[in-house]
Amino acid sequence: MKHCLLSLLVTLVLGVGFAETTAPKTSASPSAYMFKHPEAKAAWRTGLPEDCVPVSPTCVYSKNQGTVYLLAEWTGLGKSYEVEFVLLGNLSDRAYEGLVIAWDSPSTVARAVEALGVPRGSPEQLLRGNPMAQGERFTITLKGLNDPVFHPLTADISDNCSTPAQALFSRGFPYIGKQVPDNQMPAAIIATYSGAKAIFGLPFAAEKGATYGLFRATTERPGGEPVIVALKWERLPKGMARVFHKQIHVTSASLEKPDSLLTELKALCDDPRDVFLDVLLDPSLPLRACVPLAKLLVTLEVQGGFTLTVSTSNPLPIRAFLPTTAWKEREKRIFQPWEVELSRDKTSGNVLEATLCQILEDWSGEGNDPALTRKCYPGVTPSTILEIMRRVDVNHGKVYVVFFYAGPNVTVGDLLPFANALREACPTQWVFTSSAP
Repeated sequence: MKHCLLSLLVTLVLGVGFAETTAPKTSASPSAYMFKHPEAKAAWRTGLPEDCVPVSPTCVYSKNQGTVYLLAEWTGLGKSYEVEFVLLGNLSDRAYEGLVIAWDSPSTVARAVEALGVPRGSPEQLLRGNPMAQGERFTITLKGLNDPVFHPLTADISDNCSTPAQALFSRGFPYIGKQVPDNQMPAAIIATYSGAKAIFGLPFAAEKGATYGLFRATTERPGGEPVIVALKWERLPKGMARVFHKQIHVTSASLEKPDSLLTELKALCDDPRDVFLDVLLDPSLPLRACVPLAKLLVTLEVQGGFTLTVSTSNPLPIRAFLPTTAWKEREKRIFQPWEVELSRDKTSGNVLEATLCQILEDWSGEGNDPALTRKCYPGVTPSTILEIMRRVDVNHGKVYVVFFYAGPNVTVGDLLPFANALREACPTQWVFTSSAP
């Protein structure tokens, strides 16, 4: 159950970027895992539910239990080692980073899951501001061939990544479905980071560099020892779909008198489903008014109330209004994004002025840091900005991030046409409600 405090809501209201290899379709390829106990296939199903239907000799599903069972082997990962993959497909060459490797391919497991009646979900879209996978949840338990019962994943992996509200191992991994060929590395079934193209995703933002080391093995199981993996569908009561999409329309009036908005947000926080919330901002809203709203919504998201998302018709995620302040210091940036300045004419306040800027790096001087030159192109419009950007671009389209700097009185309606125009070229967009340094 998800929880949130109405007092927190009132206090806060009133106060989105990212190489794969392909192995031959054979487990004899370099670095591929070599299974040690094929004889385990003979009797591994002993004790499993009687209604189990085989998808392969080592993969079955039980509709009565809503569970897929797999024969696998422990990889022998050492205690306290980083766990990059909970469960790998049979052709994977990453057993040295995984906990368990199945005799079956990801696509076989996907067929078994869908035979239960589970719909395919949606993978994360990190650059588009949708960093969470969406789908029906599955939990994982394991047991040795001679063990009496299955044990939870927490017995073998520590989770220092998800919050108590997210509770990944107990709430489960969202099912996405097959995304890539079985021999495309890392050939994962379940990974602990986003972007691995596994058939199960993660219900929170989990870039590889940010989550590395947050999942670690707590035991050291003998490498090659057979293990049965149970993937259980955590189905909601009365056939309720796990994923629920909701859009709310925020206006100046709903921020001035927030009771109705707060009531709606609290209901979404208490909803047992995975709520994906798309926040539609009224064009008349000043950009500065969106910042405290963004702080509120992101705080509730972290507590597990819902997941902020962005739709095709609404390209600007609310989290775009919470950039890191330190990013303003160009000399300390890892790379230089495009910059777009938006301001109102100081005399009349009616004319919107827009300037596109490119930060050029000169590495020819002494020292380890480049000299920076800011080259600007004033008078751009939503219909001309992309053509000008492509014409002056010295990075051949490799920069996919844009910073918007918005002066006083610039509204959502002023910004959105520019955000839409740059949506494909610069899918990662951040909004500073202040002038560019």
